[in-house]
Amino acid sequence: MTKKILILGGGQSALYAAREIRRNDEEASITIFGEEKQLPYERPPLSKDFLLNKKNEEDLIFNSSGVLEDKKINYINIKIEKVDFETKTLFSYNEKKFNYDILLITTGSENNKLNLEDNLGNEIYYLRNLEEAKIIKQKIKNKNKILIIGGGFIGLEIASSLSQLNKNVSLIEIGNQLMGRIIPKQIADLVKQSHENEGNEIILNKKILKITKNNENYKILLSDNSELETDFIIAGIGSKPSVSIFENTNLKLDNGIVTNEFCQTSINDVYAAGDVSNFYHPLYKQHIRLESYQHAQNHGICAGKNIAGVKTEYSSIPWMWSDQFNLNLQLSGICENFDEIVERGKDIDNGIIYFFLKNQSIRGACGLGISGKIGRDIRISSKLSEKNVIVDKTILADESQKLNKLIPK
Repeated sequence: MTKKILILGGGQSALYAAREIRRNDEEASITIFGEEKQLPYERPPLSKDFLLNKKNEEDLIFNSSGVLEDKKINYINIKIEKVDFETKTLFSYNEKKFNYDILLITTGSENNKLNLEDNLGNEIYYLRNLEEAKIIKQKIKNKNKILIIGGGFIGLEIASSLSQLNKNVSLIEIGNQLMGRIIPKQIADLVKQSHENEGNEIILNKKILKITKNNENYKILLSDNSELETDFIIAGIGSKPSVSIFENTNLKLDNGIVTNEFCQTSINDVYAAGDVSNFYHPLYKQHIRLESYQHAQNHGICAGKNIAGVKTEYSSIPWMWSDQFNLNLQLSGICENFDEIVERGKDIDNGIIYFFLKNQSIRGACGLGISGKIGRDIRISSKLSEKNVIVDKTILADESQKLNKLIPK
């Protein structure tokens, strides 16, 4: 009997999982359910090359139609509103039913929204998907003064792109540093200085109290009673896992869908991958939820293997990057719960990397430099973390020495 595999969520994890299932199982019926009209596409360029008009919509598609047709994978553009895990059934908005033998959940994450009392919520713009990016791209054409709320990756990338389009950009962050959730302060301070050098205004440690509209402009009252004026507002204040349809089920949720190292959830024959999954990482011995291009791809592949019966542990070292102006920021591993920091490099032009050690092994690394300067050392750092290598800190700190000599033969 043909196994029926449904994938709920039409993003990158879904596509890579489906391809991997087909690679290991030629007979299974595979269907992806996606809410977006577009087939799976690249999201990282939305805040960068797409806004900068260096890539168009067609450039972002993963040749998805050819891949899906070649691999005999179905894609249905539909919104699923209910899941019955006992009967293994998905229900769409019009009560259409879809039964499964195995379900993979790749619903991703969704924007946190500003809580405003002045009913201006529909005039605050967000960027997480292609449609939102297209709206922003069109709206900013005749705008000059733009406020970005939130100093995370997405807010800073948008700030960089709009600055390069000769917009007057201000960015406000409620915390005391940029990218405070995942990036060490040493790197965050360098990023802040880089934006200011390019003319962007960066405001830290202030909260928005009120936004009022005056004709086509907006006045923003801050927590120190100072005011800003702007023509256009974009918010990037983090995200949350898209799990609302599972909240009244017995699926275990905790900052996403809780999974083990094999992408399995608390319910038999139900898997989860990508942004929505709070997965157990065997190297760090803790649950982690990640939002990154590389993780979505790797986790989807791992889920696909396990669904197809090829038992595979997910132990990839977390890795993410951000391009802002001519700078490349990269993060490998986890830069927390460390007992020592080692600095490599002294200036951004040649690259600066901070290594975060625990028990003399690299737990995480974060670097910033002109594009192309730090990638090699960050990749080596990931290998050293994966093998839990005891490192020689003098070599780690000396940029004249190659880090690959630290890799065990």
